[in-house]
Amino acid sequence: MATVFYDKAAVNVSFGDINETLLASNCSINFSSPSQPMYAIGKKGPLGQFPAGARAGDMSFGFITSITGTYNAQKGNIINFLASGIKNSSNSEASGVQLTCAGVTGYGFLNSYSLNVASNSVSTSSASFTFFGSGAQLPVSGFLYGETNETPTQTGLLATGVVHGRYTSLNPLRTTIASPTETANVFGADYSLSMAHNPVYQIGQEFPLTTFYTTAQESINVTEDVFDNNLAFDETPKDMTLELKGLGNVGHGGMLIGVSGATQQGTSMTAGLDDIIRTQKTLTAAY
Repeated sequence: MATVFYDKAAVNVSFGDINETLLASNCSINFSSPSQPMYAIGKKGPLGQFPAGARAGDMSFGFITSITGTYNAQKGNIINFLASGIKNSSNSEASGVQLTCAGVTGYGFLNSYSLNVASNSVSTSSASFTFFGSGAQLPVSGFLYGETNETPTQTGLLATGVVHGRYTSLNPLRTTIASPTETANVFGADYSLSMAHNPVYQIGQEFPLTTFYTTAQESINVTEDVFDNNLAFDETPKDMTLELKGLGNVGHGGMLIGVSGATQQGTSMTAGLDDIIRTQKTLTAAY
């Protein structure tokens, strides 16, 4: 029986000549083969269990939002790089990436990506992928074993390359009202991106001939201290760039998240004992 401790189960993502081992805190992989029973008149009970769809898998994991990598001359991690490239892509045919954890590997397409930033806290992220397989390649392959490609041990590099709320301002998200003149203080933000992919299957083959990227939805939930009662019926879309910075890189560039055509969907406020009144708003964008 394979016994693998967590220190030998790093999450590795590779795309072309780009390869990164993430600072993951958890990981799960699922592999399914759907089937359904078939019945016929004149016979009690099923004729048997028959395949009801192609085999497929999925992988999800949480990780510390690191900015130790450099992609297209921008700081960040490989997941943020992939998310930015996919949502802004003009090419409908999608390219998957190879993911590995504890010896189990798959060729997947990014479904969702999220992260949070809060005051005086380390930022954490999560991502999920779907494995469709291709040609004769199974969606999920490999077996459990302890890997040797552990996460980097340069403590100083990792400490300065982790997104932290102390050094991230998120000023583009602030609400500003004219009467009375007020500019909000931002206390935290939750960012999420979801993407849809459409695999194309042909007769005589189990796995997709190709896979297309179709749409993407982006959402940012912001916590601040100004209530905006001036929401318009037809909100004007806004473009913004969020810069997430890490420990020790004050004055240096951080990881960028570009948001195009964001509109505010709502605003609310909450009051409770022993705390200030906080407001929440939701911004969304579509691609």
